[in-house]
Amino acid sequence: MLVAGLSLLAGMAFGAGTALGGHEALSVLLPGNPLEGSRLFAEKGCVGCHGVHGSGGTAGPDLGRGILNRPLLEIAAVMWNHAPGMEHLFQEKRVARPSFEPPQMASLLAFLYYLGSLDPPGDADRGALLFEQKGCQTCHKLGGRGGSVGPDLTGYSRYASPLFLTAGLWSRGRAMASAMEQRKVTRPNFQGNDIPDLLAYIRSAGAGTERVYAPPGSPKRGEALFTQKRCAECHSVRGHGGKVGPDLAIAVKGSLTGIAGAMWNHGPRMWAKMAERGIGVPSLSTGEMSDLISYLYFLQFIDPPGDARRGAAVYKEKRCGSCHGAGGTKLVAPAFARVVEKLSTPLAIITAMWNHAGQMTETTVEENVAWPILKGGEMADLIAYLLGREGGPGATPAAPAPASSRARKDTAPPK
Repeated sequence: MLVAGLSLLAGMAFGAGTALGGHEALSVLLPGNPLEGSRLFAEKGCVGCHGVHGSGGTAGPDLGRGILNRPLLEIAAVMWNHAPGMEHLFQEKRVARPSFEPPQMASLLAFLYYLGSLDPPGDADRGALLFEQKGCQTCHKLGGRGGSVGPDLTGYSRYASPLFLTAGLWSRGRAMASAMEQRKVTRPNFQGNDIPDLLAYIRSAGAGTERVYAPPGSPKRGEALFTQKRCAECHSVRGHGGKVGPDLAIAVKGSLTGIAGAMWNHGPRMWAKMAERGIGVPSLSTGEMSDLISYLYFLQFIDPPGDARRGAAVYKEKRCGSCHGAGGTKLVAPAFARVVEKLSTPLAIITAMWNHAGQMTETTVEENVAWPILKGGEMADLIAYLLGREGGPGATPAAPAPASSRARKDTAPPK
């Protein structure tokens, strides 16, 4: 039911970029609607084995736990590492391995990544404690009790999404800061699950049963807003933009509400810098807040550029050439030099790897070759090597690359 409900919200898919890691690729790979892939998740039968927050199959891990909250090629590496186990399940259940086109694979991976943006359900009891500790009741009434300086928060009890609350916090932030200063109330910071917990408490205090839901934010629209609202005059994204604030492709981490909380926490400093530069504090509707935060969240979806030198070492270490030529004693699979001529993008390569994983599983068993496990970052490096060779794998990489400072997540099969 969850996946079916998400599918109703799905919009347009996004295209496959020519390369990953660059600023241009970031723009191309941003989804118009990250829930587009939920339709594929259901139609391709993924939900038969993988649940999402308890809804769906149980043969594989529940993907709503945030275990795939990592860049696109890292998610592809997890799927690759897990391929033999999945192939066994396909055969056991007597179902065909689903095949994908590159744009479909991009949509599916964006959906899997988006699942990591969702916070655990809020805790109303903890929210009640936070409401008191952070001094909210000094200015705000809730359920008939509290101050009258700010709006009555009982009206927020109908909102199912925390984004309505975060949009309100942003739009009224400066006025709230002034009121708190006058009353000597310490301006609260929000960490972890604070915002969902507060909203859970606010909902519990409301008498009505109406629930208003926010549609998923569009990273594509958020990218445009980032420029329109003049965020780019102070903040850069992978080196493109202003230098007043941090590069958000590096600094932004966490869930959607975690990002919204960080915007609130840094509000006073941002307002001061805007005043210095003559920039007005931008207003953000709930929809705009949703789009902008989705854009910031998806900055971590695009892998850093792979390193062809390291990729050459991966190719050798994983013994890819033993089956695909270029130094192997025999050719039991297509030579990579021929394959890469037809697969000119990272998405095309990972899609082909998935589509042929069943056949490759059988071949590795027949040839008594261990399944190659790709650790964090190795997929990007291997693809950089494959795509960077005019003479195909086995040729010398064109130039050395500096060691990457990126953090590499474990891409072992999820349990």
